[in-house]
Amino acid sequence: MLEVSFIGRRSVFNELSSIVTGPISIKYADSRVIRAVGNEICILDYYVDVDCSGNCVRVGRYVEPVELMGILTNIVVSMLDYELIKMGIDYGTERTGVVLVYDNTPLIGSILTPVKLVKLIKLINGRFSGVAIGDSPSARRFLRRSISDLCSITNNILVINELESSKLRSWVSTNGLIDDVADAYAIALTKPKITIKCPDPKN
Repeated sequence: MLEVSFIGRRSVFNELSSIVTGPISIKYADSRVIRAVGNEICILDYYVDVDCSGNCVRVGRYVEPVELMGILTNIVVSMLDYELIKMGIDYGTERTGVVLVYDNTPLIGSILTPVKLVKLIKLINGRFSGVAIGDSPSARRFLRRSISDLCSITNNILVINELESSKLRSWVSTNGLIDDVADAYAIALTKPKITIKCPDPKN
């Protein structure tokens, strides 16, 4: 279980609460001194004047939901085993479901526009074992445009047959995920029909 404490605007807290799922606990905190150790994470609003040690991050005054997702993703990735982290994407021309999965368990999920998806990818500093994306004409166009961005966060791009992933749809919905996020989770759990190997960043 990862524990996230937030101090600041209630609206930002509500946004954070809407993107976390599974074994992440988020609470609204009010303290003068915060110490985040072990599985604890602290996120401070821009105006909060408190001392904070450990896994602490401060958000900006005009932080957007996609930036909150990027901040939380970066913290989580730095704390967990890279080999067990995967991102699932249900790409759509208007709505794109995105989910971060750890050891087959969903941690963070949201519905983004395609533009916001690209912004999220550029905000991520860590790497995943794989990024799984459902195969469709629009997803193929996205891959052609964004292959280098995706390869900056993973070694493996997994192209998934959406007919196969749809067989898991009713089951993943029981995890409390809705709509495109549930589809993205099903995609992340499905065996790929094609694996695109990214160049090794160390070479």
